[in-house]
Amino acid sequence: MSQTLSRWKAILLGSAVVVLLACAGYSLMRAANKNGLWAETAEVTVAFPEAHDLAPGTPVRIRGVDAGKIVAIEYPDHDGDGAAVTVRMQIDSKYSSRLYADASAQVHSTGLLGAKVISIQPGTPKAGPLMDGRLAPKETPDIAMAAAKIGDTADEAKLLLKEVRTGNGTLSKLLQDDKLYTEMTGLAGDSRKMIRRADSAVGTVEEKSADVDKFVKDGRETLKSVKQGTDAVQKMPLIRSYVTDAAAILVRPDQRRELVTYSTADLFESDTAILTESGKDHLGQVTAWLKGLRNDKSDVVVATLCDPGNVGQTPSSAAELTKKQSETVVEFLKGQKAFKTGLVSSRKVTPLGMGQGPSPVIDKGPMPPSYLQVVVFTPQ
Repeated sequence: MSQTLSRWKAILLGSAVVVLLACAGYSLMRAANKNGLWAETAEVTVAFPEAHDLAPGTPVRIRGVDAGKIVAIEYPDHDGDGAAVTVRMQIDSKYSSRLYADASAQVHSTGLLGAKVISIQPGTPKAGPLMDGRLAPKETPDIAMAAAKIGDTADEAKLLLKEVRTGNGTLSKLLQDDKLYTEMTGLAGDSRKMIRRADSAVGTVEEKSADVDKFVKDGRETLKSVKQGTDAVQKMPLIRSYVTDAAAILVRPDQRRELVTYSTADLFESDTAILTESGKDHLGQVTAWLKGLRNDKSDVVVATLCDPGNVGQTPSSAAELTKKQSETVVEFLKGQKAFKTGLVSSRKVTPLGMGQGPSPVIDKGPMPPSYLQVVVFTPQ
């Protein structure tokens, strides 16, 4: 048994259907417009060495504003030099006129999940308009490399702490020697007394401006005392065995200075203290030179400096490397009896590692980046 609708019910039902269809059409138009189906668009391309997990539909942003999407990714037609993946993008035409000849594109990661997005920098108007639609690629930031650098820094810090705790270097001795601590404590007390004297002099100036001349005199005396105290530190019995003063060893204005200089590359295997056969030959010539100098009052310094631009060495490793290189040469020359001046007498010899420098002596002429010098000092 069928039942017919009344006239008014039919009108209401028809109106409801029309409204639903209108809403559906509006929503469809909004979605299509958002995805650029009916909007005017322009195509631009960029070539990357790798696709970086890009895919069609990946958003494209200009100055951080959504402007389009990737529509295609094309694999390179060859695998030789300059091979690149071509990324084709559609952007809203209202943005395409704002791209210039020096515009560039870069792959960025966004959000916690690392979703990819193409970030376009539009360039500058003075470069002129972008004629061919090809953007310059910019290198993608390597987060893994940055994290690795942080890890390397942490490893170096751990190694430094281990060297301080277990090593025999200057800093380790300063921390572990109780006698040195006692002497340093006394020196600190003397320093505090000098500081109180300086504070007293400052107070005198603030209270009596007429005593400026006296303050200047007191200040000079205080600075003189501070310098004397600092110099005394290096001469203390315990300190002087720990501190190597390169200037005091190499700068001797009252003595004759004779020397030979070699690039460390001519003596040692790369970045080591291991002598090569040609290095031993060079040191054989040094032996003959030293044996020809018969003054028994002279002494010898073997000083080594590492190239400050050597990225394979840290300041700490360069200091240890140059120290070992100088000691190796000293031991070799001793084996050749190069320091003998008589049947039982020998010259004093000092191995000196200067790390990455700088040297306290300015030598004439060009010097190798990393070098070793055998210097003979003769009192006059």
